[in-house]
Amino acid sequence: MPRGLAFLLMLVCLSGCALIGTTGGSGPTELLPMAPPVGPARRIVQQITAFWPGRQESLLCVLELDKQHIAIVGLSGDGISLFNLSYDGKAVTLDKSPLLPAAFSPEFIIKDLQLVYWPLAELQKILPKNWRLETDGQHRNLYDNNGKLADVDYLQPDAVWSKDVSVTNHRYHYHLHILTLSYDTLPE
Repeated sequence: MPRGLAFLLMLVCLSGCALIGTTGGSGPTELLPMAPPVGPARRIVQQITAFWPGRQESLLCVLELDKQHIAIVGLSGDGISLFNLSYDGKAVTLDKSPLLPAAFSPEFIIKDLQLVYWPLAELQKILPKNWRLETDGQHRNLYDNNGKLADVDYLQPDAVWSKDVSVTNHRYHYHLHILTLSYDTLPE
């Protein structure tokens, strides 16, 4: 299978399972809402490697954000533009490559990044009922009632932006390794 196609299949798998939970087993499925944009203005380039049983794939993401918007571009390992997404805190604008399956939603990548990097107080405001987020500075743990949904481990903690992070989704059995390749502040 060509590397680009394998990567696209990985994205479909992740888009269907990123941070999904239930409302206690009997209610409808809930999804972690997208958090509002946060400052300061910056541009970050990251390599995101996804692992699941027997497979792994990587994606290069360029993330720009400030207090008014979030923009993310996803590139395959071959440099093919897979998507461009912009979010102003209210609406998502998305330009997706026709190579991507219709089921793929880049919003899930942003939600995983927000779980890792957004201030705890901002995330607490958007958590669905019965969900909680705990942190001790080196880790974040997301729960639905008493069931653990996800762990975040800061492998290279940084007060501004952790450079090396591990995310484990327990419910859907995937693991992300997020490596920041560059971090630049931008004029506001």
